[in-house]
Amino acid sequence: MARLVEALNRFFGRVEILALGLENERSAAEAALAKGMPLDAREHARTILSVLPDSAVGLALWADAAEEAWLDEEVVTALSDLSKRVPWRADVWLRLGRAGQRVGWAGARDALERAASAPEERDAARLALLDLCDLDLAAGDPARAQRWLDRIPAPLSTVPDRDVALRRAACALAQGDLDGARAAAEILGEPAAIEGRAALVLAQLALAEASAAAGASAAALPPAVVSRALDLGLRALVLDEPGAAELCAALVAASRDVLVVDRVRRVVRAAGALDEPTWAAAFAFAEGRRDDARQALARGLSAGDRAAAAALLRMAVETRDLGALDALAARAAGAAGEDSGGAAAPPLPPDLVRLRDAAAMAAEGQGGKALDALDAVTGEGAAWAEDLRRSILRGWIPPAEGGAAPRPAAWGDVLRELARTAKLLDRLDLLAATEALAVERERPLRAAVVGEFNAGKSTFLNALLGEDVAPTGVLPTTATLHWVAWAPDPFARIVVRGGQDRVVPHAALKDTLRALAAAGDKVARVFIYAPIERLKRVEILDTPGFNAPDPDHIAEARRAFDEAHVALWLLDAPQAMKESERRVLSEISALGVPVQILANKADRLKPDALETVLAHVRDSLAASAIASLAPPIAFSARLSLKGRLGDEAALAASGWAEVEALFAEQIVDASDALRERALRRKAGRIAAELAQAASARAAEDREAVRRARAEADRLRAGAAYLRRERRAIAAAIDKALEPARRELAADLRPIAALPEERKRTDAGVHAYVQERLVARLSWPLSVEIARAAHAGVDAGGRAARGGEGADERGAAGAHGEPPRRAAAHVRAVLMGMVAVHDAPDELAARPIEGVIEAAIDAFAMALTADAEAPVPPPASAAIEQRALALRAAFEAPADA
Repeated sequence: MARLVEALNRFFGRVEILALGLENERSAAEAALAKGMPLDAREHARTILSVLPDSAVGLALWADAAEEAWLDEEVVTALSDLSKRVPWRADVWLRLGRAGQRVGWAGARDALERAASAPEERDAARLALLDLCDLDLAAGDPARAQRWLDRIPAPLSTVPDRDVALRRAACALAQGDLDGARAAAEILGEPAAIEGRAALVLAQLALAEASAAAGASAAALPPAVVSRALDLGLRALVLDEPGAAELCAALVAASRDVLVVDRVRRVVRAAGALDEPTWAAAFAFAEGRRDDARQALARGLSAGDRAAAAALLRMAVETRDLGALDALAARAAGAAGEDSGGAAAPPLPPDLVRLRDAAAMAAEGQGGKALDALDAVTGEGAAWAEDLRRSILRGWIPPAEGGAAPRPAAWGDVLRELARTAKLLDRLDLLAATEALAVERERPLRAAVVGEFNAGKSTFLNALLGEDVAPTGVLPTTATLHWVAWAPDPFARIVVRGGQDRVVPHAALKDTLRALAAAGDKVARVFIYAPIERLKRVEILDTPGFNAPDPDHIAEARRAFDEAHVALWLLDAPQAMKESERRVLSEISALGVPVQILANKADRLKPDALETVLAHVRDSLAASAIASLAPPIAFSARLSLKGRLGDEAALAASGWAEVEALFAEQIVDASDALRERALRRKAGRIAAELAQAASARAAEDREAVRRARAEADRLRAGAAYLRRERRAIAAAIDKALEPARRELAADLRPIAALPEERKRTDAGVHAYVQERLVARLSWPLSVEIARAAHAGVDAGGRAARGGEGADERGAAGAHGEPPRRAAAHVRAVLMGMVAVHDAPDELAARPIEGVIEAAIDAFAMALTADAEAPVPPPASAAIEQRALALRAAFEAPADA
């Protein structure tokens, strides 16, 4: 940065210095600075100030000399006095703010903000805005840091501003915005050998991207990612970049790779830093000595080493060490309560406070509250929050162990989470499905009897229940799903599509179904109720045949799969395992519905033929990778029903005893496990649909945020262009407004005949002039300014894209209309012009370039205000994270 005296010499004459005989002192001071002798220059400057205390040149010389001599306290004193003489100089405020930061001066931030507000000195204002961004990043406020960057105008050339891109990437990383960080990093490219800060940011981005993709800490990341991050981190470490030691130490602490640890150890040894608490702890973590690591960092904290606190924090995040977070929180609380200041442990960042609270809630069994707290965790704690989120949800859905039946899920928590997500996504269909699951949990097991038409399903059902309940012999054209359930009295309810339900006794069911079919009525479903004890534990779904001619019946049979917890597939033994049956069985198996294969009509085959059929069935199932709960059994439903109704000889010949034993053991006794699996299957399907919907919503919201940010960038570029080219734009607009001014002149012509006194004093005249001037000029003026801004952004965009097409809107609204706020600002400028003018009727004839310039400034100010409006992060991001984690919990391997 140029010396202050060189800049001020152009604006402040040396008349007083010459008159007081101080010119030799001034010349000697500048010569001493040129020779690198700042202390000599300081003495000459102090001599000037002893005679002329308010000399701007003398103060500038003193500030330059003190800064080169590293006398920062004197720099602050000299620049504080100089800023009072030249308060419009952004470079003075910038130097004062930077020197103030070095000595901990309370006014440093205010000085930088004064520098950042200078409208004309863009270079100094830009540097001040970058410094303010750095201050807020260091203070853990990336959102505010981002707003400082938003005030920096786009560069005039096509070369992107790397300093801004670097800080945008850092802000985005701190807020967990990987898309924004990637976009900024694309501008950075590969950092140069001496760009320590860029190397550090790119290392942080590489780790954040890999952690987000893998949902894991650094210890579980791919070696290539760790190697890349370590290369960049070590480069930043060698260049002494703040934060590099913490990142490299965290990588070492999380690593179990001997080569990685040894490589860093050599670098640290060469720097003579092996005994520093940060590195001692990192290597102890890497070697599995966690207690030693914490003790090393605790020693550093007790000694007032703030780097030890930062390292412990970073290591806690990378190694997912809640104990380390607790230690930091306790140390910070203790230090806050000590009058003497205590150990140097800063408070935990808000994100990690929320994460720690969430972990405590989860440990106390408050998983839902913990998930809500984790939704607000972003930045460097985001990957850890994702680990905790998935751990909580996996705890709700415990996997099966060693092939055993899974323990019941925490269905209350799971269903609340599903319902919450469905409501947030406005998916009422999935909300209804979730509520249906809550009801299903309290219902008996559902077993669907399936197979092709005429396989004997209804006869088998009657045999199973020991009563002639389900209608048999009904034609496939009239068949529908029969739901058999317990009730204290026997009856049937027929659900007719578009008509009233029919309630009939069992004996009338078959005739009623035939009558409805003859009348052309469509039966949706038949509910058959009976006071049979077995139905209290198992409800039976008797399905239409899959080879029925009516597609609606086939669809109804397939819907039974969704509703059933287990399926009993009946084969026609004389023609078992046809290709059509194999195809449907594969479909059931793919859905995850447990299936038991039964071969009916065994009484039609001789024993040898029956054994051949069963062998064929077993081979076909194995070839199709279809599992049966137990090996297939052959029996006769017809003889079984006779036997259950009293024919003992028929019962003995039916093979029913084996079926009965299988049903009791594999289905009734296993009903809780079968229901649990079915509920998980259905809830998992709901979770998958919700995850897909949440991802789609989040993608839309991310695109909306991207568009909003792009629009903000265009608004800032338009504002910068208007300020930069204000005079040229004003001259062009003044000519473009000639037609509107002629119309205004015609409107004001009657006022010319009024006495001068009345023109000046009559409020009605002023109101008329103001109304006409605003009506005639405000909109055309706003449109012309918007066009100029759009043209400037358009030209800049084409240059940046190598001559390609420009954006459609730029700084103007849809169809080239000016933004509302900007148009209102222009209107206010015109109204103010009339209010202060003594001869309002002369306005139409006078040049108004000055007014147009003021309107352009106001328009630019409005564009900047619109651009700085915060873009809140969409809530859909947190919804997506939870939905994806819940889906992953359902998809976890059964024996995880």
